[in-house]
Amino acid sequence: MSTPVAAHLDSVSVRSDTNATQSADRVDGLTDASLSETGDFVETNYLGGSGYKSRVQTLKDTSADLSGHFMEGDAPQSVLRDARDDGSTVYVTFIFDPSASAGSRGKRIPMVVNSYDEKLTPGGVVEFTCKLLGNGAPVAV
Repeated sequence: MSTPVAAHLDSVSVRSDTNATQSADRVDGLTDASLSETGDFVETNYLGGSGYKSRVQTLKDTSADLSGHFMEGDAPQSVLRDARDDGSTVYVTFIFDPSASAGSRGKRIPMVVNSYDEKLTPGGVVEFTCKLLGNGAPVAV
């Protein structure tokens, strides 16, 4: 019987290089994170076939959304804002199972920051939302 996997929002890290993540690379204040992996498909029908469409996967893609409380002085949030400004690649690590063996814990994905928004609500806290697009193949961690 399968069991659900507990979400570990403290296990999403951001670095500006490919070095192994440290605890200081975890995004502080994170309240929501999502990772999407998609594939492009092309049709491969031929004359004399079954008459139904067939498809073959070509390119794969990733995207991610991060949101939470803006934390002044948080290095990973600063890395995201800097990457938004200069278009550089960041390396986002999602850990799905911290107790798994190396290579099965999660994924590190090179990404570019598509947008970084800050929301100010009177009487509330400043929140951020960051949308990232994949910029290469994920690596198992």
